[in-house]
Amino acid sequence: MLTFGYPWVLLILAAVPLTIILRRQGWGRPAAMFYPETSAMCKAFNGGRRPGSGIRERLRLVTLTILILGAAQPRIMHQVRAQTASGLDIILALDISGSMAARDFEPLNRLQSAKAVLREILTKESRNRLGLIAFAARAYIVCPLTLDYHVLFTLLDHLEIGMTTDGTAIGMAIATGIKRLKNSEASSKVIILLTDGRNNTGQVDPITAADMAAALDIRIYTIGMGRTQGAPIMVKDAVRGERAFLGPDGKVHIEVMDEETLKRIAEKSRGRYYRADDKNKLASIYLEIQELEQARLEAKVFRAQRDIGPLFIWLALLLFAAEMIMAQTLERRTP
Repeated sequence: MLTFGYPWVLLILAAVPLTIILRRQGWGRPAAMFYPETSAMCKAFNGGRRPGSGIRERLRLVTLTILILGAAQPRIMHQVRAQTASGLDIILALDISGSMAARDFEPLNRLQSAKAVLREILTKESRNRLGLIAFAARAYIVCPLTLDYHVLFTLLDHLEIGMTTDGTAIGMAIATGIKRLKNSEASSKVIILLTDGRNNTGQVDPITAADMAAALDIRIYTIGMGRTQGAPIMVKDAVRGERAFLGPDGKVHIEVMDEETLKRIAEKSRGRYYRADDKNKLASIYLEIQELEQARLEAKVFRAQRDIGPLFIWLALLLFAAEMIMAQTLERRTP
């Protein structure tokens, strides 16, 4: 498709037909004397071409027209194209509270197992932008949304229990994820919440946070880490090494998650709740979420254009040169 960068310049083209009309009316013609014996003049030319027959005038008009078109900056616009790609914007919210030290996944604890599975499945990932949030008593961004999985893996490997104040602020984790996703242009925005505990701190209630996510069309998939019967939390002891954490009654403390809250969070945000009681189950959960959320994300629409104005200028120069050569040869006037 042909377009012009400066279409208003084309108004000057109106001067071309006006010039032709004025020339036909005699405007601009040199003064001439008429001889009474015109028959003698006709014999002198012997029926040949009359000097100044008008070819140069027409050539000038064509040259002028082409110059005006070139000045209007003509462009060839290629067909509008849109690139599409399949993918999602996903925030992984990973619980690093003390309860994640429970050994449901022998010989690994819950956090170690979650990290190992995430690394394994994300190695096969290539289409989705991923971000990482870690939370305990507070939530913080570990890695913003990115396609650089190498950086994500490095930051994931460095996550450890005890990096922040202990506790489980599920509502704050969701709110932090919402803050990162609210301005995303992706047609599908997801928070995957991996936790094993119950909300016991934070300024935002988990259900309120789930309502906020639903209002912004962000779905939350909650994954309960651990077995139904729970497991003892392992702590490091300076004297005896690693041991099971004891409750106030002196017995081994068994951490049991609040599944009802996790189910309500998923329901409120139109997501799903899953229970991950082994590594294989956790991997299959992530793949299922991907299948549920596959969407086509439209990239920026662009127009490929090529400026052909210089071609018009060169053509006008060639025609002008041709007109000058003609003036000295075919159209040369003899006194």
